[in-house]
Amino acid sequence: MTDIPLWRRPTRTGWRVEADEARTRVDVIDPAGRVRASVAIEPVQHFTGWFAKRQNAVMSRAFEENGPSLLAREPAGITLDPHDQQAFVSDGTVNGRRREKAGRALVRGRHYAFLHTGGKTADAMRDGARIASFVKHGFGPQAGHVSRDDHRSLDETDELVLTIFEKLLRPGRPGAVSEILTDLA
Repeated sequence: MTDIPLWRRPTRTGWRVEADEARTRVDVIDPAGRVRASVAIEPVQHFTGWFAKRQNAVMSRAFEENGPSLLAREPAGITLDPHDQQAFVSDGTVNGRRREKAGRALVRGRHYAFLHTGGKTADAMRDGARIASFVKHGFGPQAGHVSRDDHRSLDETDELVLTIFEKLLRPGRPGAVSEILTDLA
């Protein structure tokens, strides 16, 4: 087991994400180290006042352990490099059951979906056809790893989107009980 959180580890094909210093966006980086896209993320809440130092430390630690999340309630823009087309990714519905929270992306004219099929599994679809399946092994943000089984040949655009899905949407959403306990914590 490693101490590096899953979101910081490269995918099996060498793609990875890095958050900017302000923690308002992540860059998607290919195996050669080139930034291929940037995605807006939910900013980390910053506190002021009496207990701000402690609260900010807790928020920073939570971000490092759990990783970035997409913007809630609205599609996040994807800035592609080179800047050739408009693209977006969405985390799905804000409320509802896990299986209803399908991630969506539109990149270079292709429609992608990230469908949660179980507590630790998800399928990635491109234009209605399944292109990959994800399984999260282990428990918690740092434990285990994510395995991916490709069902079709993939190109650079597919890898970019699959990296966003794996690192920002993460296979297998927590269930309702887990969401309630997280909100209470």
